Amino acid sequence: MQRGDHDDLTAALVGWAETADGVLGLVLLGSTAATSHLPDDWSDHDFFVIAAPAAAERLRDSTAWLPRRRSALALHERDTAHGAWAVYDDGHLLEYAVFTPDELSLSRSDAHRVAVDRLGDLAERIRPTLAPPEREPRTIATGLHRALLVGGGRAARGERLVAHRHLLDAAGSLLVLAHLLEPAAVPVADAQDPWRRAEQTHPALAAALERILARGGISSAIELAELAERVAGAQPWWPSRLAAAVRARLARADR
Repeated sequence: MQRGDHDDLTAALVGWAETADGVLGLVLLGSTAATSHLPDDWSDHDFFVIAAPAAAERLRDSTAWLPRRRSALALHERDTAHGAWAVYDDGHLLEYAVFTPDELSLSRSDAHRVAVDRLGDLAERIRPTLAPPEREPRTIATGLHRALLVGGGRAARGERLVAHRHLLDAAGSLLVLAHLLEPAAVPVADAQDPWRRAEQTHPALAAALERILARGGISSAIELAELAERVAGAQPWWPSRLAAAVRARLARADR
């Protein structure tokens, strides 16, 4: 979707939220908010609708309020208790959730912009949702090695696809640790998803992970273990004994 079309759809959502019965606010998320980063041709629409309790469930189930475009809707589906997604015939994606004011604490957001506020204090209400879930670094590091241990074992058996899934889990944990050790610049970081824009926040690490994961198999597990050691091995919470045991196990599997 070209930038002008993206902006037009955003404007249609804002205009609807300003006057629709039972709608109390609209919060634009990610590139739709156009704050820390602007939408491009591949951007979808992410947003929260804040609704009165009597209107919330109707808005989650219905598509009648979604902006009309030259392309018709190809699909609308609820995927959580509060959220839904919709796709137009041209492939443009909407991902959104409808919350009552009392349900806002269940939401999670990163870059956002309050576009419509009929409550009067929506910015204050949504601010606590910016904080990423607290994670203890040692627990992340031990989970990383568990994923390496399981993934390496699956690879040694020849189960390469499931091994790759576990190695992706390990890589994700390493990205979380990297963000904790070296917080990325706020304009491009995504507090909820460390994979997002990793090429900008931690370019050297992202390049190394892409190369390692592309190879697959037991050698990838070994290289991931070595990379994790270089990134975080000097930290006081690093599980050195576990890391040594996992590396030894992976080395035996590679013989």
